[in-house]
Amino acid sequence: MPISQPDTTFTIIPATTTISTEPQKVLFVGQMLSGTATAGALTSGIGNTGEEDALFGATSMIAQMVRQARRINKVTQFDAIALADASAGVAATGTIVFSGTSTAAGTLTISIGSGYNYALTVAIPSGTAATAVGDLLDTAVAAAVSAPFTSSNSSGTVTVTSVHKGEFGNNVGYKVEGAVAGISVALTLPTNGATNPTLTNIFNVIAGERYQTIVWPETYTLTTLTTELDTRFNVSSAVEDGVGIQTLSNTYANLITAGNAQNSKSLVLIGNKELSATAHKGGALLEFSDVISAEFAAIRALRLTTGANISAYTISTNGALDATGGPAIASLPYFNTPFNYLDLIDRGVGFTNTEIEALLTAGVATLANNLTRTSIISGEIVTTRKTDTAGNVETTFKFLNAVDTSVTVREFYFNNMRARFAQSRLTQGDLIPNRSMANQAVIESYLDNLYNQLSGDDYVLVQSGSAAQKYFKDNRVVTLNLSTGAVTITMKVPIVTQLRSFVATMQISFSTTGA
Repeated sequence: MPISQPDTTFTIIPATTTISTEPQKVLFVGQMLSGTATAGALTSGIGNTGEEDALFGATSMIAQMVRQARRINKVTQFDAIALADASAGVAATGTIVFSGTSTAAGTLTISIGSGYNYALTVAIPSGTAATAVGDLLDTAVAAAVSAPFTSSNSSGTVTVTSVHKGEFGNNVGYKVEGAVAGISVALTLPTNGATNPTLTNIFNVIAGERYQTIVWPETYTLTTLTTELDTRFNVSSAVEDGVGIQTLSNTYANLITAGNAQNSKSLVLIGNKELSATAHKGGALLEFSDVISAEFAAIRALRLTTGANISAYTISTNGALDATGGPAIASLPYFNTPFNYLDLIDRGVGFTNTEIEALLTAGVATLANNLTRTSIISGEIVTTRKTDTAGNVETTFKFLNAVDTSVTVREFYFNNMRARFAQSRLTQGDLIPNRSMANQAVIESYLDNLYNQLSGDDYVLVQSGSAAQKYFKDNRVVTLNLSTGAVTITMKVPIVTQLRSFVATMQISFSTTGA
C-alpha cells in the first residue's frame, strides 16, 4: 500500500441528540355495557374507527367519552379502564311531561344530556294530544342509537332512563326550545340513580404506566384519583406524573365548596353552572360532564404531541410555530381554546365575571361562549392546588400550563441525563480521552446545554438570553460523592409563564401641542 504520513483517522459517530418527551397517553375511566372489553382490566390502544362501540357498548358512558375525544384527536394513544355497573345499582330516571292538545302545528327541540349530540326535534301537527306528543319524543329517542338513555311514554309522561345503574344519569340536563300552541312541557331531572361501581384498587392495572391525562367521571369520588396522581408526581427514578380531569355540573356555591375541598396540582376541575329554569334544567353548558372532560383531555394531548396539527385549537396569528403541537405548547396558555363540539350557552345564564374569578381562586376552571357567540372557549385552566404541605399559599402550580411547563422541563432533563450518563465513571479529576467518564465540569456543561435548548425555538419553556442563562448557572450547584457514586444537583429554573392581563392608564388630551 502507498505510504501515507502522518497516519490520520476520522471516525464518523452519531450526532449528539437530545431526547424529547414521551408520547402522550390518555386514560378514560367509566362504565361499560356489553362488549368485548374485560371489566376492570386495562384496554389499550383504542382505535380511530369506532372500536369503542364493540369494546364497551355503543351507548355506554365510556363509549361517549372516547367518541367525543376521537372527533378531536386521532393521534394520541387512548386506553381505558371500563367498569361494570354495580349489581345493586339503581338507574336514574327523569321525566318530560307533556300536557294539553296542540291548537296549531309547531316544532319542539328537546335536548337530553347534550345540546350538540342529542337535540331531538319533534314536529307536532295541529290537534295532537299530549299522549301522542310523548310518542313522538319516544320515537326520536329510539332513533338516537348511541344515546346513553332510553325512554318510555305513558299518557304524555316520557320517562327517561339511564342505560347505566349508578349515579351517572343524575346530572343529565334537559332543555326545551320552541313552542307549540296548546302544549305545555314540564321537566323533572333524574336524581334517584344510586350505587356506583367499586373503585378499590382500580389503578393496580396501570402500575408503572404513565398517563399524562386521566378522564375521571363526575360522579366518582376524587380521593381515589388524587391519591394515585399525587403519589406519582415526584417518584424516584421515573417520570409518572399526570393530570386528572373532572367536570362538575352544580350551583355556583356548591362548585366553590367542591373546589375548596381539593388541593392537588394534579387535578383540574371544570365547573358548569346548573340551571333550574322552566325550559332548561341542568348544566348551562348542556353536555354530559364526562364528555366535556373527554374533549378537554383530547385537546390537551393533541397540544403536547410533537408535530400534531393544532391550528384549530390555538390562536397562531402572531406565532406560526404554535399551530404545531409539541413540548413548546406546554407553556402556551389554555385560555381562549375553542371547544368545537359543544353547544353554545344561552345568553345571560352562565357565570358572571365575578363568579369566574371566585371559582378560579377556589380551583375551578370554566368554559363559556366567545365574544362573538360562535364557539365555546376555555377560560384560564387552573389546578386545585392552593397551599403546600405546610399550609403556605403556593402559586407555582396554580395554572395548568405552569404544571405542564414544569413537568416537561423535568422530563427533558430526566430523559437526557439518564441517556447521556447511562454508563459513566465518576471522577473529580480530568477525563481520559475515549473513556466514558464524567466530572463536575462535564455535568455542569451538559446541564447548561440542556437549559439552552429548553430556551430555544423548539421548546420555549425557560427564559432565554444572557441574564437568564447567568441566573441558571449561578443557581445550579453540582456536588459529587465518589464514595456513593451520587451526583447531587440543585437548580433554579426560570420558566416562562402565561400573559394574563394588561393594566394601562389612558389620559384624554384635547391638544397635540400642549402638555
